[in-house]
Amino acid sequence: MLLYFIANLQKVVMPGAIFNELQEHFSATAGSVTGIGAIFMYTYAISQLVVGLLVDRFSGARVMVWGGLVLCVGSLLSAGAPSLWLLYVARFMVGFGAASIYLSITKETNRIYPNSFAIMLGFVMVGGYLGGVMGNAPFIAGVQMMGWQQALLLVGCIATLIYLAYAGLKFTLPMPEVVQTAKFDYHRFFEVLKVRQNIYILVCGGFPFGLYFAIQSIFGKKFLEDYSGLSSESAGWVLTVLMIIGAVNSLLAPAFSKMLNNRRRPLMIFSGMGTAVAFLVIVVCLLSGVHSPWLISGAFILLAFSGNISPVIVALVRESNHNDIWGVMLSVYAFLAYIVTAAIGHSIGWIMELFPPQVENGIHIYGNKSYLAVFTVLLIISLLAAYSGFRLKESKGQDISNKI
Repeated sequence: MLLYFIANLQKVVMPGAIFNELQEHFSATAGSVTGIGAIFMYTYAISQLVVGLLVDRFSGARVMVWGGLVLCVGSLLSAGAPSLWLLYVARFMVGFGAASIYLSITKETNRIYPNSFAIMLGFVMVGGYLGGVMGNAPFIAGVQMMGWQQALLLVGCIATLIYLAYAGLKFTLPMPEVVQTAKFDYHRFFEVLKVRQNIYILVCGGFPFGLYFAIQSIFGKKFLEDYSGLSSESAGWVLTVLMIIGAVNSLLAPAFSKMLNNRRRPLMIFSGMGTAVAFLVIVVCLLSGVHSPWLISGAFILLAFSGNISPVIVALVRESNHNDIWGVMLSVYAFLAYIVTAAIGHSIGWIMELFPPQVENGIHIYGNKSYLAVFTVLLIISLLAAYSGFRLKESKGQDISNKI
């Protein structure tokens, strides 16, 4: 869980928490800076497909040993990269290392707690989200005290100490057997995509989280600063609240599902609809010229609640697929969620640059037209998620793989 904590911290610190610092340090455009976040997310997303097969065969406990090593090396290199291109390389390494942690810890949780998987996964998610919490306002405070490179170096050193502790403990614990029958067959990915239920899960589950996380980790802080006039510290605290909500919701979502007799569909519908409503509020604010930080922050909070129901989604994935294939479906879901974040994060920078920004002390400040174009695109995508939620079949906590 400590490794997962570090992986989640690394998801949000760059460029989200230090967008302006990176833009000023490297004299970079918005597209180049959002590209730093995008290369992490692209790597994280694509790696899910590879890691999913590795975890099925070798177990999450073993995969985390190698993935954690790459995560630590990339974390240290991120702090000392002398050029933008080397920073891209460092974020590529961090993305691959972090990707190995998520699927590994999910598989291990299912192995250890098969009868209380959803709620125990919720506790694991809380541990991860606390890393995201530390990556916002606390990290920003650290940046102001010691500089962004020194703050990243401190994170890298802490990550290395945690990794060494985990690697040492691994040799004292019994490891799961290697599953010789788990083959590296990419045709298994196409098998899960043949099931219509899986398509709706991917769209309704993956899109809201991907859109939310693009806000959280790439450009949400920048938007709050440019449009609502918040200071760096205030914007950081807004994003910290969002991450705290994500952590709490990792327990609330499965708890609500259990209260509803293990129904998954109502939570999935809320995820799609809540995301669409949040973006609609922001688009209306942009069209009407309302700059209220309270209204914008309220929309962000709704987005955090609706985009963070991962334990319910994972439970529905497991209940909608046979035992030998649900891990593959989970890796496809994680791939889609983060490829959405990567694609949105990458394209947003270029969309913002379509309208010339103001430049103050080397920092680019983007106007209403830039952000209206961005959030209109996000609203359209969220409507697809809302539609897919209503098309899902209810599982009620039971295996429905034979029925669908």
